[in-house]
Amino acid sequence: MKIRSDLMKIAKNLHTWVGVSAGILLFICFFAGGLSMFQHQISQWATPEKQKLPQIQIEQYAALIQQVQKKYPATEKSFTLNFNSNEFHFAPLSWTEHGRGEGFNTAQTAWLASLDENGQLIVQQENLSKAGWLIEQLHETGGIPGMLGHHGFGVYVMGIVAVLYFLALMSGLIILLPTLIKDYFVIRPGKNKKRFWLDTHNVVGITSLPFHILISVSVIVFAFHDLFYDALGELALKGKPVFTPPAKEVIHVSSTENDIHQILNKIHQVAPEYRVDYIQMANLDDPQKASARIALYSDDQMLRGASQDFMRMNPYAVDKFDVSFINTQNTASDKLVNAMFSLHFGSFGGFTIRWVYLILGIGGAFLFYSGNILWVETRARKQKRAQDPIPTQRKDVVFLANLTIGTCLGCILGIVATLVLSRIIFQYLPFNSINHFFMYGYYAIFLACSAFAFIIGYAKALPKLLMMIAIALILMPLTSLIGIFIPSSGISVYGGATIWVDVVALVSALAFLRFYQQARDRQKNAEQGSLWAVTSKS
Repeated sequence: MKIRSDLMKIAKNLHTWVGVSAGILLFICFFAGGLSMFQHQISQWATPEKQKLPQIQIEQYAALIQQVQKKYPATEKSFTLNFNSNEFHFAPLSWTEHGRGEGFNTAQTAWLASLDENGQLIVQQENLSKAGWLIEQLHETGGIPGMLGHHGFGVYVMGIVAVLYFLALMSGLIILLPTLIKDYFVIRPGKNKKRFWLDTHNVVGITSLPFHILISVSVIVFAFHDLFYDALGELALKGKPVFTPPAKEVIHVSSTENDIHQILNKIHQVAPEYRVDYIQMANLDDPQKASARIALYSDDQMLRGASQDFMRMNPYAVDKFDVSFINTQNTASDKLVNAMFSLHFGSFGGFTIRWVYLILGIGGAFLFYSGNILWVETRARKQKRAQDPIPTQRKDVVFLANLTIGTCLGCILGIVATLVLSRIIFQYLPFNSINHFFMYGYYAIFLACSAFAFIIGYAKALPKLLMMIAIALILMPLTSLIGIFIPSSGISVYGGATIWVDVVALVSALAFLRFYQQARDRQKNAEQGSLWAVTSKS
């Protein structure tokens, strides 16, 4: 297929500059997004044992609620019942002093309640470990802090980045079209590292192109849906709201007791295909406004949320329920919307799809990292003959190399090292500091790695950062072994699905050790003045 040379030039320039502009933020989002496929297991892995209270039988929940509400007035208004949810696995009943609220406050403490083997109430207050949730926030915001309205400021930034990302995908496809069939699976290893990086970049990009198009378009919609709805209301509906709230209905309430069996029976009647993960009760002190937000899970459904579909009902009048966010109850148009959410979140097909999305997420991170490295390699000055003067690399090349190495590897090290360190020193942290440690620890390590690359230069920093990542990854399964064989260490080990966190960490550690060795070999063999020579001015 032939493409006009002027169009090809425009596509190359667009792909290059758009890709470089957005590459680092996209790396952070895709790396964290890949890990977020197993955010619940990561949270469990990092959760101290004292934050997990005994599970109870379904028939014991009524007694638990009754005992808690007698002693803690806040639960007369709101609380959460936990059944099977991976994220809310800490106790059968939990609540906060200020209700459920939106999002998650790192300083916020939660009350946990359960029953012991004698049916006696157990209650304790904890700052729950939310490592997985904080990784998810990195995925949503690119690590950009701050709020703008009811969304994180980083969400809007990533919406703009997603536009650039889509342009990079389309321009990259135009560039590859003339040689797509011939060069699709061609990877040429050897001394020409630029060619190797280009081949792997192209293979990963083309192979995962449908996934990347889906992600870019859905991110734009997630970030700017409020603007789209407002514009639709103004232009098409002449200022009328797009969504009209239902008319208020007076609900007849015969009893204000929480009959959990009645609620569960109604759920199973309406949505028998689903498992109940948790139920969030709110406004229980006002029967007309009381609500139960029910999280439902099924491997066989295209889930609307990142992990669940949701059903709502009045807990005092269970026949008053809303199933508009349940896939099995949706119309064809609603199923299409659900599919967009589900395809973005990977919330279908159970763990098989989550593993696939983990690989695609890490592959996407490599795509953006390799794109920046290609830009640097392409513009590096080389000494063509021995008698030529030693070249000095351009300042923009040095800057982007330092920035790419420092931020991308800093993101990886920040996540892994914070997880390991929190597990080791949790018992020595103040009561409400675990999530502060996750958040501030990540940013401290991320910024330190970025500064480190600029101070000593990317060529020296690369192998050192790779080795630090490998060590941090090795420490993950090592801490689990310490927790198993030395219980007095205070490190909690749960087994089950969390074992895979250690397995993946160990395999990744071996990979990073290999990357370290390759970086060291390249550093030793680099010609004087070349891009990766430690003697070069960088």
